[in-house]
Amino acid sequence: MSEPLKYPVPWDLVFGLTPHIRHSRPRHLGDFTARIVARMRPEPAFSGLEHLPADPRFVLAANHFQRKGLWILHSAAVLTQAVARRYPLPDPPVRWIVTANWPPVRLFGRTVASPGDWLLPRVAAALHCYPVPFSGANALLAAKTLRRLLRDESAIDGPIGLFPEGSAGHADTIGSALPGISRLLMSLNRPVIPARIREEGARLHVRFGAALPPDSDVMAVIRAL
Repeated sequence: MSEPLKYPVPWDLVFGLTPHIRHSRPRHLGDFTARIVARMRPEPAFSGLEHLPADPRFVLAANHFQRKGLWILHSAAVLTQAVARRYPLPDPPVRWIVTANWPPVRLFGRTVASPGDWLLPRVAAALHCYPVPFSGANALLAAKTLRRLLRDESAIDGPIGLFPEGSAGHADTIGSALPGISRLLMSLNRPVIPARIREEGARLHVRFGAALPPDSDVMAVIRAL
């Protein structure tokens, strides 16, 4: 049996975001993700690329493929590079919707907000992402972010990316979409391109499916790919 893939966390690239966070200056996402993918051995494989439509104004929806030794950043970088290689878009190739908080921490017997609640939205901004909190954690922030996304939608010429399962998704299973995802897809009113991330033959593999209408059961389609 093949050993599970292990991709080291690119800490130098992650910490390299510090000046971008400090000065509110976005990082070039195409270059950032290209550097991550270039370190992945073996190289990721793709199938179903013919399903990527001529018009890049779609929603890219994938399963939240993460486990020990394989961070969701690797999965997102691979998807971003698939888009970057397919379309001659200005940076960023994909505008991701990302989880941008951490669970509270226990400190001296008290529960306090995680420093990630301050840091992660700034990391998201540096990578051109739309930050949302855990489901139900901060409804005001979620609503503010989604209103901004819907205002920006007409000016976003490339894909909008998301992992509909949210941070609860794991490499071993494919779950259901979070509450509100269906409503968001309907509001964006773009075709949805499903992508299934899995490991095949000790290699990370991404399979793209045919475009779906926004009212589809996206996770069921991803599960079936």
